[in-house]
Amino acid sequence: MTNQKDFKNMYDLAEKIALEDFEKLDEQHEFSDTYKYKKKLFLEKIKAKNGQQLAKRKKNRILIAAACLLIGIPTTALGAVKVYDMMVQKQNYEVNVSVTNSAKNNDKWYKLKLNYLPENMVPIDSSGMKYSFKDNFANGGFSFILWRLGKNSEFQTLYSSKYEEKEINGRKAVIVNKETGNPNVVFNRKVYLLFEKEGIMLESFIANDVSEEQMMNVLENLSIEPTSEEFASYFADYDESYFEEVSKPVESKVIPLKKDSKQLFKVGQKVPVTFNQVDSDGKSKNIKLEYMIEKVEIFDSIQDINQENFNELGLNILKQSKVLDDKKNLLSYKRNEYEVGNGKDSIDELVKSKKVNVKFVYLTTTVKNIGKQATEEIYMHPSLQELKSDQKGWNYAGKVGIAEESIMTGEVDYLEPHGTGKSFYNIGLIQPGETREVKLGYFVDEDKLDSIFLDAFNYSGSGENEDLNSKNHWWIDIRQK
Repeated sequence: MTNQKDFKNMYDLAEKIALEDFEKLDEQHEFSDTYKYKKKLFLEKIKAKNGQQLAKRKKNRILIAAACLLIGIPTTALGAVKVYDMMVQKQNYEVNVSVTNSAKNNDKWYKLKLNYLPENMVPIDSSGMKYSFKDNFANGGFSFILWRLGKNSEFQTLYSSKYEEKEINGRKAVIVNKETGNPNVVFNRKVYLLFEKEGIMLESFIANDVSEEQMMNVLENLSIEPTSEEFASYFADYDESYFEEVSKPVESKVIPLKKDSKQLFKVGQKVPVTFNQVDSDGKSKNIKLEYMIEKVEIFDSIQDINQENFNELGLNILKQSKVLDDKKNLLSYKRNEYEVGNGKDSIDELVKSKKVNVKFVYLTTTVKNIGKQATEEIYMHPSLQELKSDQKGWNYAGKVGIAEESIMTGEVDYLEPHGTGKSFYNIGLIQPGETREVKLGYFVDEDKLDSIFLDAFNYSGSGENEDLNSKNHWWIDIRQK
């Protein structure tokens, strides 16, 4: 069985895909904590609003079921001989699939098996729960989650335009089409498929690069087969109490960076960085580094930059946005701003479009180990942030309730030296007294060059509150006029 932490991770993954807030899986790319934090605020806002109507929806369903029994009208959701009753409701843009379980919990293990795959589609990892086309690897395709049903299980889809109830190979299914208001949505369909005998709900996320015919062929030919725990697909145990807990309103607060903060530095200034690392023996050691940005350069082309050092994520976004030509020149693109809907009563609405040029910000930096011990492997992923000035200092840019499309990821788009695969950010060990030159690069909208800051060596993560002046931040002002 999965523990509470595993369940939370799976739930967060489902939310991330369902809301199109993050189009690549964490297994493929590691993202900075600050970047995740800003996205987390939006997810928590959605969850909080969902929780306010959760009790009301349950009460309404109970009254409806009771009325049907008293009147004697048979329904698709109720039946004396059925083990699992499934009810589907749609209100505005919200679709809820509710499953009531009158059987004992099934603690057996199963493996998801896909007996058909479209041509050129392959799994992206060993889990067998995510598939994509080779020419669109790790972006689109199918994603699956297996839920072990509880006594009462509810599955919610926001930003829904319509749904269809049907049977697929004798199994109850609900196909939900999504409408976010944003034409660039990737996962535009969700399918719930009930394995009644096994007590399992399969939740499937289908991207827009999959045709309806391909989708149905995959769903009609998949199965779950009994196996041992060792070889089972990943399961999430539905925990109603957990969903109620995460639906409680959460207030998040960001304390702005003071303009005279001790954690704010300039280009050419030595930045003292300290943090703890754990060695191979499990012992903690204090690392002391001296970090400095020596030079900031702005380029209109990446033709003369070593292509082997670019992060695949950044290049893919450039290609999708069509801002990189065959000669590696950076072009302009149309940047859209949306007023964010809540996914229940409203969807996103386009409020502004602007044509912007893309620039490549190239940083020459040095990292010196000024401590007495060699470091463990250093993961270099300074996050590029856009900060705006207000009366209290510098704060994250962006307006509440507004989502802006951008080629800017906040992540490292270029790194020299770097590791391979998931360890792209790994620049290796640094011996005492050794100075390592590190080249960093970021793709930036031209009109944001005057508001960019580097959040270097922030390994602390983020909670419900974040103080930009904390000792876990080292901000470097790299604004360009």
